[in-house]
Amino acid sequence: MRALLLASVAIGTVALGCGGGATKYQVIVHFNTSVSQADMDDVAGYLREFDKDLDFLVQETFPPTGVATLRTNAKDFCVTVRAELESRSYIDGVDCHKAADVTTSESPGVPVGSTP
Repeated sequence: MRALLLASVAIGTVALGCGGGATKYQVIVHFNTSVSQADMDDVAGYLREFDKDLDFLVQETFPPTGVATLRTNAKDFCVTVRAELESRSYIDGVDCHKAADVTTSESPGVPVGSTP
């Protein structure tokens, strides 16, 4: 019985570490003209503290915009991230919100939401 309880706790811990049940967020970072590649890497590293598997894409415009999609259970996530990132001199602003799950098509060439 004790082994079963320990196994249940271990499985629950793994699920939490993998983002199971965590809230999905989208963070949009508006960099300014003083940003460097190291600064963008630093932002990605900071956001990875919340979700090591996050997607962080930087648009090739100037100044660039970074878009991150991640999952976390962190309390007051958007407030925390906005305050931290907007305090950095190379960031003009941060948008953060819960992200809607996007349904993808199983069939290539078929628009999302269509029936093949």
